[in-house]
Amino acid sequence: MVHEHDPVRADDNGLLNAPPGTTEFLRLVQALVPRPRRGERWLPSLEIGGPHARAVYDVLNSRLVTAARPTPYCAVPSSETETRDGQGPGLTDGTDDPAADTDTDTDTGTGTDTEASGRRADRGGTALSEEAGPVGHAPAGHALDHQDVEALRVLLDEVCHGLARQRSGQPRLRFRHFSLVQWAMNTRLPAGARTDEYPAVLAADLRATRRGADRPAADLTGLGGALDPVLQFLWNVLTVAVPPALFRVVAGGRVPGLGRTYRWFMRQPYLRPQLSGNFLGLAERLTVGYRADEPSEQVAKLLVHAFLEDLRRSFRRRPWRPGGWRHTAYPVVQIRSGESPAASRTLLRLVEQVRDETGRLVPVLLVHVAGRPDGGPVPSAPSDALRMTDLHAIDRNQWAPVSYRSRLARRTSAPTARVRGRRRLWADGEADAERVPASAVVTAPAPPWFSRPVVIVAACLLLLVPAAVWSGRYLGIPGCLHRPFAADVVVRDVGGECIGFSDGAALTFNNQPGQENLHYIQERIFAQNRDAQKAWEESGRRRPYVTVVYLGTLTGRATQAGEEAYAAEREGLEGIAAAQYIGVQATVNTSSVPLLRIVIANAGFQMKHADLAVDMIAGLARQPSDAPVIGVVGPVESRRASAVALRHLNRVGLPAIAPALSADHIDSNSNLYFQISPPNRDQAHLLSAYARRKGWKGLHIYVTFGEKSSRKDDLYVATLLDDLKKEFKGTSDLTSSEWHPGRSMQHECDYRGMLFFAGRWSEYGDFLAGLRQACQNSGWPRHLVADDSVNRYMANKTLRKTAPDNLTMLYVSKSGLATCASLRRPDPDVGQFLAAVQSPDLLSPPRCVGGPGPQQWIGEQVGLAYDATMLFSQAVEQLAGRIRVWPQQWDGRMIDPAAVHTEILRGNAKGGWPGVTGHLAYDMGSGEPKNKPLSLLRVDDITDMDKLPTEVFVCNPKGAQGAAVCSSSEQR
Repeated sequence: MVHEHDPVRADDNGLLNAPPGTTEFLRLVQALVPRPRRGERWLPSLEIGGPHARAVYDVLNSRLVTAARPTPYCAVPSSETETRDGQGPGLTDGTDDPAADTDTDTDTGTGTDTEASGRRADRGGTALSEEAGPVGHAPAGHALDHQDVEALRVLLDEVCHGLARQRSGQPRLRFRHFSLVQWAMNTRLPAGARTDEYPAVLAADLRATRRGADRPAADLTGLGGALDPVLQFLWNVLTVAVPPALFRVVAGGRVPGLGRTYRWFMRQPYLRPQLSGNFLGLAERLTVGYRADEPSEQVAKLLVHAFLEDLRRSFRRRPWRPGGWRHTAYPVVQIRSGESPAASRTLLRLVEQVRDETGRLVPVLLVHVAGRPDGGPVPSAPSDALRMTDLHAIDRNQWAPVSYRSRLARRTSAPTARVRGRRRLWADGEADAERVPASAVVTAPAPPWFSRPVVIVAACLLLLVPAAVWSGRYLGIPGCLHRPFAADVVVRDVGGECIGFSDGAALTFNNQPGQENLHYIQERIFAQNRDAQKAWEESGRRRPYVTVVYLGTLTGRATQAGEEAYAAEREGLEGIAAAQYIGVQATVNTSSVPLLRIVIANAGFQMKHADLAVDMIAGLARQPSDAPVIGVVGPVESRRASAVALRHLNRVGLPAIAPALSADHIDSNSNLYFQISPPNRDQAHLLSAYARRKGWKGLHIYVTFGEKSSRKDDLYVATLLDDLKKEFKGTSDLTSSEWHPGRSMQHECDYRGMLFFAGRWSEYGDFLAGLRQACQNSGWPRHLVADDSVNRYMANKTLRKTAPDNLTMLYVSKSGLATCASLRRPDPDVGQFLAAVQSPDLLSPPRCVGGPGPQQWIGEQVGLAYDATMLFSQAVEQLAGRIRVWPQQWDGRMIDPAAVHTEILRGNAKGGWPGVTGHLAYDMGSGEPKNKPLSLLRVDDITDMDKLPTEVFVCNPKGAQGAAVCSSSEQR
């Protein structure tokens, strides 16, 4: 390691005694050292001679050492240099490339003693070939020999050691290229090796040097014993054979993108590297004993060029390399030669020649101070030297910055005066004739604000925060974490709910305890997605293949321990799975039956995040796909948020078919909307007809709107209440009120009119508890009736267990035709639905496969969701039959959502569409089905899950056309 001389000490005022012109010299250095903000500066090399050159050297060294913001600097030789005599050039400090480790057993053509003698000769001996002489008087026609090259290598090694020290506040300078040349020149090839083995020997030595000679090899014996022979063989190949082979490829410098440092050697102009084939071949020519056959001048220029290239790369400014911007000053290298300055002046001469031959930047200010024998005669100033006292007259514009384009242009002729490579200065006069002020300093400018560490850290944080937010949203962190890239998943955690969509098992919605059946049906749908794609491929890509999105509310509901709170949503997904199953199970030769890819989307509690979910679905629909999105099955609750979602779907051009929405005129929110359930006014008509048939007098209505909701937000309850008031207008005992927990129901005990619950199912259990508390001992209401929302309550076994066991109730059903008994009627469309729900590998448990019991009750939502999905499927089947000619392959661009909606309208104009819950027909401009069947079901014991409800009344049986027809079930 190099230590500089102790700086000359200034007096209390910071003044230094110096030869005349020293102050102006320091100002010249200060003008040259700062890097321009744009472009680079062509730096000269300064040679200082004269009787007081050493004094100038000491002053410059003092100002460099004591600067508040020092530039990178070093001074050679130093007092420690003598302690390194007898040692070859070693690894340059600061480099992270250990390729420059020396071989202490090698000599330099040769021996280490020769290198040491070269150093000693440079300091005062006569071993160097260039004779000592005054500044500027090198022997004409002098050619370098190998001793000169070794002396130059020693000098450059000391310079690299000095510059690599971290003491300027700027990033550390690293010398990877120079270290590689050092490694090659210190390497001795084994005498017994064949020449064709040299590349492998060099590669192994370089790889071992890079890894560190003292680093032990990994002990893999334990791991090998744990593997079977085949895996152990593969492991040995990967760990033993592959790394050396890959390293040889990288070190060859021939593969673009790999081994940039090695590749540079094959592109630089010295020693004609193309003759070597690759870097290892060039390194072989530089090894001990072999470089004697190479031109010494070319070897010396390669050393200088490698040294300068390391500086160039350290100073390179790139947006992604802030270190290059923090290098605000060029390094200053002071070289104080002894009585024989040959190596120092050789370096200056070669730097100038390399600059002229390559046209590349020389990013270092070399200051060479020539010594003279003690007591010798005072030499006279050479004719081309400029006295220090005349420095004020020098034109400093000759070193003005030049553009990068000019700097990179290759120069083939000698430089003009404007960019002279060397300037000779002469220091004479009285040794202490000038007082150098404290203001004459050599300091580096402050780095640009954007390159400061605090700014970089802040910028990284600014970049990382959006990236982290985006990654968190993409991965669903924290509440929607899923496996990335395993499926098409776009989700976001909103208030603890996972909002978005998924088409694969990478994410299933709501894995809370009690929701195992919901989880199962999602996984079953995702498995059928894979089966659908496989079936499409097996058909030669000829079958129609489309995507249908289910939009429901799958999270956010308060649940009891083990409660299946999403039974109705599970039933809806079961109906979609049944429609998908029919396409997947169709024979391969059935070219017309569409294959459905189902995407499950969650809009959150009460559809409150439906707008966000629709945004995500719209993004999915815009993506090109073999299975384009053709529409949405949903929403699932008649609320204001659902109306907003329908308007949004209408804007993005996606049709929506809602299985269970029934609020009056909700279809006005979208021109691309259909619903499977009849509107609330049909339900009110059903109740009115049944009350007249039974002769009931009076109607007491109780409404609820669900948790954190109101009449304004709940379109279902609001329109149903209005319809009931219209249908029962004129009834003498007609009341309506909002029910809430704690309200007394005493006056409803033994009530002989219709006690109607027109609220949300989530409050129905508390409503029954209020009746039990008030009427269990004084008589139940005679005619308790509930709206169709109570179907969700009836599907929830946990809630039904706490109901009164001796209370008879009636409730409205929208899918009375989709019971096991009704499905056994002779109808091919109904038959395939029955076969699907009976399949042992679809629903859990299968339905309609045995005697009386829960499996005989299919579920209110199953048939409705099935009809909605099949409406899309049948429209695609008919549309595909017209837009392509068999056996033309399916192309997702053949079809779009608008075309599917038009096909539904076309089929409606021809008489409507079949459905297991009743025939589907719509008036012009309406999305509400007309003459859709509605039933009243009776349950004698709410807590008895094994006993099926009994249908007691029905309107529009089997989709009767014309005026509404209502009748008792016993009369049909």
